[in-house]
Amino acid sequence: MFRLNLKIALRTLWKNKGYSILNIFGLSIGLAGFIMILLFANHERSYDTWNTAAKDIYRISIKWGPGQEEYSSSPAELAPALKEVLPEIVDYGRFYVWDMRQRLVARDKNENYVDHIMGVDSSWFNLFPYKFIYGEAKKSLLSADQIVLSQKTSELFFGKTNPVGQSLLINTNKRYTVTGVYEQPNTPEHMEHDGFVKKSSPGDGWGNGNYYTYLKLKEGTDKEAFVKKLNQVFKNLPVAKENEGLKDIEMFLTSVPDLYLHASSSQDPTKRGNAKIVTILILFSSLLLMIACINFTNLSIAQSVKRAKETGVRKVLGAGRGNLITYFLIETGIQCVLALLLALTIAEVGMPVLNRLMEVNLSLLNYSNPGQLITQLSLVMILVVILAGGYAAFFLSSYEPVRVLKGNFSRGMGSLWMRKTLISVQFIVAIVFMVALMIIRQQVDHIKNQDVGFNKDHVLVFKIRKGESRKNFSQIKQRLLKVPGVNAVSRVNYYPGVKAMQVIDREFNGGKVSNLSTITVDFDYFKVMGMPVQRGRVFSDTFSTDSNTIVVNESAVKKYGLQKLIGSKWIENRVIIGVVKDHVQKGMETAAEPTAFVVERRGTNSADQVILKMDRAHAQESLEEVKKIWISVEPFPFQYSWLDQSFAQVYVQYVRLDKLFNIFTYITLAIAILGLFALASFSVQERTKEIGVRKVLGAETTDILRLINRSFLILVAVANLVAIPLAYILSSNWLSGFAYRTTITAWPFIFASIISVVITVLTVSLQAFKTANAKPVDALKYE
Repeated sequence: MFRLNLKIALRTLWKNKGYSILNIFGLSIGLAGFIMILLFANHERSYDTWNTAAKDIYRISIKWGPGQEEYSSSPAELAPALKEVLPEIVDYGRFYVWDMRQRLVARDKNENYVDHIMGVDSSWFNLFPYKFIYGEAKKSLLSADQIVLSQKTSELFFGKTNPVGQSLLINTNKRYTVTGVYEQPNTPEHMEHDGFVKKSSPGDGWGNGNYYTYLKLKEGTDKEAFVKKLNQVFKNLPVAKENEGLKDIEMFLTSVPDLYLHASSSQDPTKRGNAKIVTILILFSSLLLMIACINFTNLSIAQSVKRAKETGVRKVLGAGRGNLITYFLIETGIQCVLALLLALTIAEVGMPVLNRLMEVNLSLLNYSNPGQLITQLSLVMILVVILAGGYAAFFLSSYEPVRVLKGNFSRGMGSLWMRKTLISVQFIVAIVFMVALMIIRQQVDHIKNQDVGFNKDHVLVFKIRKGESRKNFSQIKQRLLKVPGVNAVSRVNYYPGVKAMQVIDREFNGGKVSNLSTITVDFDYFKVMGMPVQRGRVFSDTFSTDSNTIVVNESAVKKYGLQKLIGSKWIENRVIIGVVKDHVQKGMETAAEPTAFVVERRGTNSADQVILKMDRAHAQESLEEVKKIWISVEPFPFQYSWLDQSFAQVYVQYVRLDKLFNIFTYITLAIAILGLFALASFSVQERTKEIGVRKVLGAETTDILRLINRSFLILVAVANLVAIPLAYILSSNWLSGFAYRTTITAWPFIFASIISVVITVLTVSLQAFKTANAKPVDALKYE
């Protein structure tokens, strides 16, 4: 029976090639979009899944007091103290913040910058069990002059040979012996790393959170219960009782697989994804697939007029309803399989576009976890067959033989409301997409045009790598200023766009100044950045005392009540000499934080990023001259960036979202038009005789078009009534995540409503025009 049904289904599909192609193509577009987003979502959720023990490994984050931010760093002394008193802790591993930097690595004349060499505990590989190609993990980091390399880094210096026992010179002054080479995991990780060395410090004291601490717990440990025990036990430790600054500490744990998408702490060096964007993309790609299924159903029902007598004859000849449902589902299944094959082809061809947009490297042909994808697609296809073909199968199999063989098969079947509901759902989704696209576009434009509090254009940034360069920077600065086109030169440790910041707590007048972001600068910093002064003045090398002064931003003035302290001493006995305008430092989701600027001196962080303001007209020529001077100062490869390009990274994900929604919206509208075309075709066929009678009685073509359009416009109006509040709620919720956000106006909703009406009138009219213009006698002879 199955073989017979399959043969008949194939013949039927071939006989109705036009509708079949339309069905398959429409469904394949929805499937292709869904598959591409599924690949991206799988990638975003695959971080650290290579590590089978990752679910039992947690990173500690700390709130240092009530109302304070949660920080991902912690004191070095914390992990060993906790392990002594908590039997649930199997092991721990830490990396040191000051060991996490780019290094110049050399083997003879082969010099390259290596970005991510981390200083870690010797126990690091007990928590992160990388597969070693050469060497042994347990013996690889026993001393401070040993280094473990990733396979990629090893091949950069040693090719395909075993490098264990050979040496590398790092930063021109320290030699390391290679003790191991590990294989890169097949899934991404929350920390980028090209190699590991032993951490350079045993700890900086309980008041300094300069470490990132990971705990490996016993398998099956209840996280919530352990966190409560962890905080309770810590408060009973002698160090917590003796140290006033530790009594209000609250600790949190985040499992390693959750760090990429769900970590919420500040000052986090890990890679961060955006769980909200992943959810939005999955939601909207699912909606895209759903309307493709609805479109398939509508097109199938549109053919029901032609299939009704076939169904009636089958029933007369003894076919039961179950046989018919099986037959129609087989027919649908064939189309779905063909649509899937076409969708996989479209997805593979379209992946380079998604890869460029989202900065990933995904491919169906080289997918890292094919078993997962096959399982997911199998479940999706079962659902698609049921959604796309289920209603049509039950609808067509329910015809009564006597009625359909008499020609009365389209009325009173209870299907009209379903068809109208399906087309309304399509338009609800399409309208939500259109509104979302316009509001995302508004927000992206708002972000791009937002006053960020500084001038980012034509600012060159590069790094100081030698301590001598910082000490002698005044002389070097004069050389750079002599370059034609260089208007100002300065230094800074955290330029705008860098999310990692130094945050300090200080005592003042018996109170506490908490969570103050601190930026170390050199003279002329505000000139280079074009940051406007609101009150007082900024640092100047004409004042010998300015190394002991401080400049604050507007947010610091408001938070700490500094209105009356301008010109007076504040924390660390520094005199507040000026107030500058708030600027965007970390991105559009975070409002300007209370920030203080200090000139580099002993006891401050190093301002190791050189910034130069250049003329636009001679930027390239100036760059070449700057490069020559700097290579003479530091004879290393010269690496630089432009501030406007690096700062754009703070909102690049939303530019990508805007582009993706463009694609989603156009595809959704195209599929909705196909569904509308199908339903209009069905409606016109049903009313062919009615149209003929109306023509005989004197109705004009415009009257017929108005009549046909009226029922569809009611559907679109209902769709707008549902879609507009839904779109508003979704848009408001999304915008609430931004500190700097656009205002939702009525125009996106009005525009989407107008577009939906215009599309409906044009599509329905084009379908109805031929029948409305036909001779009445042909209409009355219909069937």
